[in-house]
Amino acid sequence: MGSRGTSTASGTDDAPQPRERGDLTGDAGRPALPAAASRWVPAALRPRTATAPRPLVWATWAMAAFTAAYIAWTLRSPVGVVLAVAVPALVLRLPVTGIVLVAVLAQEIKPNGRFGALTTLGYQTFVSTGKIPVALPLALTAALAAAVRWWPPARPRLRSAGGVLVGAAAALVVLSVVAGLLHGQSPFSAVNQNARPFVLLVLGLVIGMSLRLLRDDRRSVGPTVGVALCLLLVAAAIAIPFGEIADDRLSDYFVYYDSALPAIAAAVFIGMLGDDGWRWDWRHLGVLTAAPLLVLISFRRSVWLAALAAFLVVLVLTWPRWRRIARQVVVVVPVLAVIALAAPGFAADLGLRSAGSFELSGSAASPTSSPKPSSSPSGTPTATGTPGANAGPPASGKPSPSGKPSPTGKPSATGKPSPTGKPSQTGKPSPTGKPSPTGKPSPTGEPSPTGTPRATGTPSPSGRTGAGSGPSSTPTRPAPTQRAEESIKHQTESTAGHLSDLRLGWDYVREHVWTGVGPQSPQLPGLAARDATRVYVHNELLQDWLRYGPLAPVLVLLFLVTAGLAALRAVRDPASDVVVRSAAAFCLIAPLCLMTAPFLAETSRWPLVLGIAAGIVAPLILTRGRPARPGGDGA
Repeated sequence: MGSRGTSTASGTDDAPQPRERGDLTGDAGRPALPAAASRWVPAALRPRTATAPRPLVWATWAMAAFTAAYIAWTLRSPVGVVLAVAVPALVLRLPVTGIVLVAVLAQEIKPNGRFGALTTLGYQTFVSTGKIPVALPLALTAALAAAVRWWPPARPRLRSAGGVLVGAAAALVVLSVVAGLLHGQSPFSAVNQNARPFVLLVLGLVIGMSLRLLRDDRRSVGPTVGVALCLLLVAAAIAIPFGEIADDRLSDYFVYYDSALPAIAAAVFIGMLGDDGWRWDWRHLGVLTAAPLLVLISFRRSVWLAALAAFLVVLVLTWPRWRRIARQVVVVVPVLAVIALAAPGFAADLGLRSAGSFELSGSAASPTSSPKPSSSPSGTPTATGTPGANAGPPASGKPSPSGKPSPTGKPSATGKPSPTGKPSQTGKPSPTGKPSPTGKPSPTGEPSPTGTPRATGTPSPSGRTGAGSGPSSTPTRPAPTQRAEESIKHQTESTAGHLSDLRLGWDYVREHVWTGVGPQSPQLPGLAARDATRVYVHNELLQDWLRYGPLAPVLVLLFLVTAGLAALRAVRDPASDVVVRSAAAFCLIAPLCLMTAPFLAETSRWPLVLGIAAGIVAPLILTRGRPARPGGDGA
């Protein structure tokens, strides 16, 4: 997957120069590889200074040196020393490609003793032991290096989508800092704790808008992302047999927990569909298969739904390409089906993740009287792992907290009488045709050989599952296993927590419409994230409103809508290559994901990637009229 060059009136960086096959330098008389190395190393260490002002060049060097020292101090190992040299050098040479590679590989998940190595791969980039994450100085280095390469800029188009995006992101930075100062924060805390994600958003915009001005980055960013996604999938295939996963309660194939990775992979997959540069070779097919597999093993329902919605939108807008898209889908879907069915339990885990929790949450809604989702009777399974609503509702119509049917004497939920002619309190006939002596159902719904309720579903020592010689009656759906019960419980509580946050968050917003509660407010009672040190709501707009007032969600909506409209135009443009189409798909996926969690204001990876994607689809700086510079954008 590569990015095609777009010729411009200037005929400089955007006009790729012809090269002989296998010659990396364009000089047929010199060896290709040594010559390429001799050019690449000085280019990485010496930014172009012919047209860039000296202060900008000095700032680029200073920030690169600070980033290298900060990486070495953060990791404090031989690997850290290598990365401290290699990563800043890569960002100096290829600003967009370098920062995008880091954003794809590094996961923003802090180790907790249970997560596998891949789940927390490169977490020091976004979760540093210092005051600021490594991603911030690294992104600033990339933005400065990109500016050095395309300086001097042409007249910016302020009255454009790019101008609106930069204005909205900058306004969010100012608003978050001012809100922090008004609520007693120090200037450093206001910038680092409140404004840092929005600063990364601005830096991402600058980096993304620089892509079309940097010829080498346009050529390398697409293949680099494809290789990175394939490597992550191969690493996951190696880690799964060793149990290096995120959460075994959900699946043995749940490797990548950070939702930014599946969103990136889904965007790449959608961007490749119908692309004019598509080739039926092993490289393109490998990336087209690896991307959806990464989406699946991340087990992120919000990303699944958002990717599906974005895919449908792109399919409608690119309907003339439906034949090519259909051929790609026909090839990829059977491969995914074979892998899902061949891996033991993978298909069952996917089915349970995609349908189980939604079914349970729909049949047992959280009551409004309880502000805490986890204490909701509907979200807590009974002793058998099934919600109380499935065991028969009491007279009030609400499930019993204990999971036991109410002694009302009314028929059970199944409506089937027991063999004695009297309604069974479990709704299931006993194997002997007689009710249990205690009159209470056993937790498993099956009597023990002695006639007393049994607390577990394991057979008795005699090898029988009940008194009598006949087999016990089985329900229409088999009882879930213990692991499935835990997965159902976990998913149900998660769904109930998200839904409860929407209701309670809106209630708190109505109580503090004009001022919010402030960025330093502790977590509000009843919200799902009880361990949060500051107010945290599972919705970007509600959290921004509570922290910074009503202007914050307006600015966020303005940014998302503008980026979405620019993405729709990019998708419809036949000249858009796979990089632009993938960036557009990410801009369409992100808004739906932000409605389930405040990724934009609470993380560092999401705003950086979203800023880069939005900058790619909505450039601000014109490429026409720039002075010709021989040698392309090489430093």
